[in-house]
Amino acid sequence: MDELELKPYQAEYLALLSSVNKGAGMPGGDLTPEQFMEALRASSQASRQAVARGTQLLRENLFPLLDDILSASEEEIGYLERFAGQLMAGQQQKDAPLHYRIHLALTSYARRYKKRDMLIRELYLLGMSLYNMETMLTPNKVRLYATRMRMYFAESASHFETDYDEITDPETRGYIHRSMGNIVLSYEGSDKPTAQAKLAAMARSISILSDPDVRAKTPSLPWDRYLYMSHQERTTMLSYLRSGSAEPEVFAQVLESAQIIQARQVKAARERNEPLQPRWQYAYFAAQYHCGAMLLPEFLDALYALSTSMPDDDYGVQSMFSHVSAPALYMEYCKKLPDERARLRCAGKVDRMLRRLCRWIARAPSTEYNEQLMFNSRQALYGYLELPGAMSFFDLLQNIFAARHPTGYAKLWKAGRVAETLCRWAVEDCPERLAGMPDCPDAAAVAARRDELAAFANQAGRLYDAGMIHFFNLVLLPCRGLFEEDYDLMQLHAWCGAELLSYHPSTAPFADVAHGHHCHYDEKGGYPMGFSPRSSPYRAMIHIVSVADALTAGTDDVGNRYREAKSFGEIVDELREGSGTQYAPYVVDLLQKPERQAELQESMARWTADAYRALYRRRARMAEL
Repeated sequence: MDELELKPYQAEYLALLSSVNKGAGMPGGDLTPEQFMEALRASSQASRQAVARGTQLLRENLFPLLDDILSASEEEIGYLERFAGQLMAGQQQKDAPLHYRIHLALTSYARRYKKRDMLIRELYLLGMSLYNMETMLTPNKVRLYATRMRMYFAESASHFETDYDEITDPETRGYIHRSMGNIVLSYEGSDKPTAQAKLAAMARSISILSDPDVRAKTPSLPWDRYLYMSHQERTTMLSYLRSGSAEPEVFAQVLESAQIIQARQVKAARERNEPLQPRWQYAYFAAQYHCGAMLLPEFLDALYALSTSMPDDDYGVQSMFSHVSAPALYMEYCKKLPDERARLRCAGKVDRMLRRLCRWIARAPSTEYNEQLMFNSRQALYGYLELPGAMSFFDLLQNIFAARHPTGYAKLWKAGRVAETLCRWAVEDCPERLAGMPDCPDAAAVAARRDELAAFANQAGRLYDAGMIHFFNLVLLPCRGLFEEDYDLMQLHAWCGAELLSYHPSTAPFADVAHGHHCHYDEKGGYPMGFSPRSSPYRAMIHIVSVADALTAGTDDVGNRYREAKSFGEIVDELREGSGTQYAPYVVDLLQKPERQAELQESMARWTADAYRALYRRRARMAEL
């Protein structure tokens, strides 16, 4: 059987993934705003067709096989392994949840038939599937799969202690060592216990990889590469060093790894006559700074230089670090400057870096590095430092939405207008319901601040889905129906959005709206559990945005690949059915008057076009930043 051979349904599914990936980018060419909007609409329609076909292919061919995996022939197992390998290979994370489901079935097969080498490999691949799903949450602190990931890697690595010498296949031994090294991927966070556990796992792996007796058993394995990657991973402890609570031995270990990487980078650069890679230059400079060999102003200058070290038309991983991660890290370290005056002196550089960042991500194509790009973009958002004269956090967030999820940007723009209208009507009909908002102790104060509250509602509509910044690729790239794993991840967008907005003074007032917009009014359903909108001073805005979200998402299918749009009347009927349970009755009652329904329906049709014109203009501005 040819190594690259796939079943016809597998090849077709991969082709669908490729077409959807390309369609997730922005329309090209010299288009008018109207042509631009129509191109996005056509792309959404094509994506819905791809999802329907992809779901059909998997339901008819793959899922029955996975459900009865123990009866599969060895030939079918081989096809499955090759198919899964195409779904997630290296940086190409095409469909991590599907990759996980296939390898979960293959693990059961290996256990049942006591195929030890296969089991070791499958446990490693299961851990990597979960790691790639978990990275969607980073740098947020919430974790779904860390314990399970650690369990898979640890079981695979345990064969080093139990039967390593009985294993004759070099590749299987390689999976054992890779699993041992990757246990550290399950430790995230900058608290002391997590850092100590991660360092201990790293130290054990590095010790074994350096052992000449172990190396002699399988000389064909790429030992130096494994060891080098372990040192690269140890430099990720820089995040712990930034917390300011690290012990001296941690500084020493991170500095050792950074110096090893730097020496190899210098040697490789000389041999290939290439510049040093910015990502590892940062690790070296940061280790020097944290160990006292470099002052903070000097380190910030080095970071700024790294942010401009790669050309704007280079879209590789190192250029991504230069354009996106370096500004994020610069802002993070600026927070360590001794006073506000020192930070203000950095505002010009911060603004220039953010402008370059936005210009670069707007032009970056959809490639196998999509998830890495979104991770780096989230770094910039979480590390953002508000400084007078620099790009606002609101604009940075809106720019990233416009660049990487254009239909999501348009949806939020439109939701802002709907929320603003509902807020004005609420002030007119039931101002007492908005009492309790900051500076609005009673109905009279609410009426007096009608315009301010309406403006707040508009901003809330533009920000409530900020947490989707974690899940763009999960929404845009797979061409199949949603799995339980997809829902588990995406439901976290409310919590993640609240966290992200709460970090910055300008958006902190909107955090509760992001947190609660999917909570049911009666608090007996929805998500996330544990958050009570009734306890928030912004509860009225949560209720208004919840209805605005339903109206906006339900009546527009551009960007939605799982369902067709419904009519305005159908959504209003659904709101009435959910009044008192899912939706606040006083907000739904705002739509009882026929003339208001007609006004809002007409306005929403106009706002759809306006939203895409706003998207078009924002992207044009980003190209000129």
